Amino acid sequence: MNPRFHQLPPDQQAWIQDYVNGTLDEAGFAAFQNELARNPALRSQLRRYLALDDHLRRGSDEAAGISADWQAAAAPPPPPKPVAFSMSRLRQAWPAALAACLAFGLAVTLFWKPRPDDTATEEAVASGFAVVTRLLNAQWPEGASARREGDALGSETFALADGAAEIQFFCGATVTLQGPARLTLDSAWAATCHAGSLRVHVPPAARGFKLHAPDTEITDLGTELGLEVTEAGAKVAVFEGEIAMRHREGPEQIVPGGKGFDLPKSSQAAETKVSPDTFPNPALLDPHFQNQRQRSFERWQTHRDTFAADPRLIAYYTFDQPRGSGSVANLAVPNDPESAGAIILAETVDGRWPGLKQALEFRRPGSRVRVNLPGEFQAFTFSAWVRIDSLDRRYSSLFMADGYETGEPHWQLRDDGKLMLSVMVDDTRPNPKMPEDAGFHRVYYSPPVWDVSKSGQWMHLTSVFDPAAREVRHYVDGRRVSEQAIEPDFFIGTLRIGNAEIGNWGEPFRDTPWFAIRHLNGRIDELAVFKAALTDEAIARIFEGSRTGSAPARKLR
Repeated sequence: MNPRFHQLPPDQQAWIQDYVNGTLDEAGFAAFQNELARNPALRSQLRRYLALDDHLRRGSDEAAGISADWQAAAAPPPPPKPVAFSMSRLRQAWPAALAACLAFGLAVTLFWKPRPDDTATEEAVASGFAVVTRLLNAQWPEGASARREGDALGSETFALADGAAEIQFFCGATVTLQGPARLTLDSAWAATCHAGSLRVHVPPAARGFKLHAPDTEITDLGTELGLEVTEAGAKVAVFEGEIAMRHREGPEQIVPGGKGFDLPKSSQAAETKVSPDTFPNPALLDPHFQNQRQRSFERWQTHRDTFAADPRLIAYYTFDQPRGSGSVANLAVPNDPESAGAIILAETVDGRWPGLKQALEFRRPGSRVRVNLPGEFQAFTFSAWVRIDSLDRRYSSLFMADGYETGEPHWQLRDDGKLMLSVMVDDTRPNPKMPEDAGFHRVYYSPPVWDVSKSGQWMHLTSVFDPAAREVRHYVDGRRVSEQAIEPDFFIGTLRIGNAEIGNWGEPFRDTPWFAIRHLNGRIDELAVFKAALTDEAIARIFEGSRTGSAPARKLR
């Protein structure tokens, strides 16, 4: 587990405080930057403090809540007073928040012992230091990992065969790549370009960002630059600001805006005129990205209309009702109004196509969508597009029948990231292995499908209860991740739903908070329930038809 703030060496504590306060001198900044490049624990602490500083500057409710929680860990807080935020007051507020953070860290250190998986969570947070913010017509080299918008990136190589990608480093630097390209992410403050063309924007807060090319090191001093790497060497052009550049064994030189250099592998750097068209232009990315998103959304609308007519559907909710509406229609033909969902406290927010499609967010404990789906069935398939922000309670509901009576399903996630599907086999028969449970049943788990590195990313989750095949299957993004046999004792052939909830549980049979509180800390964009056990091929088709996607690759130059 990474050390808390007070466990960092004094010089590192001072660097963080001075950096946030804007009082770090040039020598201190250089030392701080070098230590950040090699020390993941220091990077993790810096991210936490930058996040808190950002919340304080915006005067957000979240920051107020964090500060209050931290102070409560040390001493009872005074009665809250309204605060009018200004820059001077923010500077005054920072030391108090920092002191509260120290008190909180001490309290946690003294009184809290982590579970074994908390260490893994901390490491997952620290392992990423950049994020894929946008992709346009992206194509991937054979054998390379396909990326999605929102993917966290750590110490790894990002390879792009064609199209464009935008990567934002946690220090604030933004890199726009044009494929084919290959970029190794070294740290939150450094990257190495092996091949391809890119443009880097470095705001003042990210000054000192380093970019490496063959035999070349570039330190960005707050600027925008272009870099192209080929077999023969590299070219660099400074569009705004200035850079510090060292090529081969030559001296470091300051290159101002408007200048360009050839950087051959076999000789020294030579000033040259470099056309801006050599490099990807982020200004062109916006309209292309908007067009791609519009086409993708229209493709999904066509899929939706065809999908809703599937006779195997029990219910299909897309949650793109008007804001303020208290219900969500069941689009499954013949659109029975009796099976519409009643929205309770769940909030209408942006879905997978921001500005074009909506979703529901279930962040408040009472958030839920109530549905009633009568009938008897011989199988179940549950499928949903879900964005999980955190799994901060033992169980998080996706779709759960109210009373959990014989034949009724529970589909949810556990705090270790595993999908769970269960159907009550006999609610009158005690379970000898779990006598405190409501009846005789078995929970079928997937391997972990979510961790904190996936926070805020959209995922397509599917689970199948297939009595005829005596099997339960789990899927992520259209691919099967696990299967388990339904043993004879746990076989049940007649299934039902009745009253149920999306994103919560209506009638928990125990009232202890860890058991009863199950609202999903995240969003659901669409959810479907089938009265059939869908095949691997059918689930893959649903994923492909409903996902956000791109058109064929096209150059941006």
